[in-house]
Amino acid sequence: MDEKIRQRNPFFWKTGFVGIALIGSGIFFLLVNFRLIQIQGDPVTVILGILFFVAGIIFAFFQGGGRGLFWLILPAGVSFTVGAIFLLLGMNELFTLTGACVASAGLGATFVLIFLLQKSQWWALLPCGALVGFPLWVLVAFVQPRIGFHPVILLFFLGLAFLGIFFFSVQRQKMRFALVTGSVVVAADVLYYLFIAFYEFNLFWAILLVALGILLPFLFFIYDRRSARAG
Repeated sequence: MDEKIRQRNPFFWKTGFVGIALIGSGIFFLLVNFRLIQIQGDPVTVILGILFFVAGIIFAFFQGGGRGLFWLILPAGVSFTVGAIFLLLGMNELFTLTGACVASAGLGATFVLIFLLQKSQWWALLPCGALVGFPLWVLVAFVQPRIGFHPVILLFFLGLAFLGIFFFSVQRQKMRFALVTGSVVVAADVLYYLFIAFYEFNLFWAILLVALGILLPFLFFIYDRRSARAG
């Protein structure tokens, strides 16, 4: 149906991301207007932040053209993210750890939108998992000094991204590798976290890791045999 409309109207436009961008920008500036969000920085920084938002809306509009123009969603996401950093934190915070966390969250949201708008782009969940996990990784490093900057949270979200690829896939049979990879990464990461958090029991965890290493191949072998019989 869309193709027929496109043939009749050469200016046919997909407005999904355009609408999301406009709604998100409107909500953001409403929160600023009601002083629920405080704008930081001098007037020049504020003007630059608003200009980045305008650039993001322009990219979002042209992204609606579809096909190759779809990938203008990436510079749109970058523009919105940089604009948010300028307005929320100030220009001086752009290259700090706080700025990196906000940038990571914004880019992670961009990759989520790529997947939601085109389900065939399942790979977008992988950078999304890593980018969304980065701010939480930094937060845990400060909240739990014993964990520090061990990449526990980062790996956990990456494993969740693989599981998301499987569970949101239309053809799950072809995405079994994502289920296996995600399960292994999440399970290993949980053990990694417990090993660091309760290092007094390191002998127990070492034995448990060896036992799991022996059991996992047998479990997957049994699963494959049952799948073959069912098929």
